[in-house]
Amino acid sequence: MSTVLFVCLENTFRSVLSEALFNASPPSGWRAESAGVQAAAAINPVVVDLLQESGIRLGPKTPRTVTSEMIARASRVVTFGCLDRCPVGAKDKGEDWPIPGATGKSMEELRAIRDELRRRIADLQARLPSLAEPAKPRVRKA
Repeated sequence: MSTVLFVCLENTFRSVLSEALFNASPPSGWRAESAGVQAAAAINPVVVDLLQESGIRLGPKTPRTVTSEMIARASRVVTFGCLDRCPVGAKDKGEDWPIPGATGKSMEELRAIRDELRRRIADLQARLPSLAEPAKPRVRKA
């Protein structure tokens, strides 16, 4: 199983939304995780509402701090303006998405951010190599 790691500053909004959106319909052999450079105490509660509007249930989630081990384990790393603060190795596996955070945004603006994340995730998923189980070798008949 390969992992896409979404990293934002506090692991409360963009990275959490991205993880849930990705895992709602992951490509074969892939899953997503999220973390923050300076993890906050709790997830932004609006994330639950934004996901429910999309038919996705978040479940229990607590922000966590990104580690070198998480970066090493990940096949891809997507950051939100914090690539320069991530542990070593993220740059070689990653891309940075210039998407704003939730602070000071209206619900309409937050929905637009969610929808932009959904679009970018679909594009990312289309670019990931398929990791479906390889076909079983065919037995040659003489």
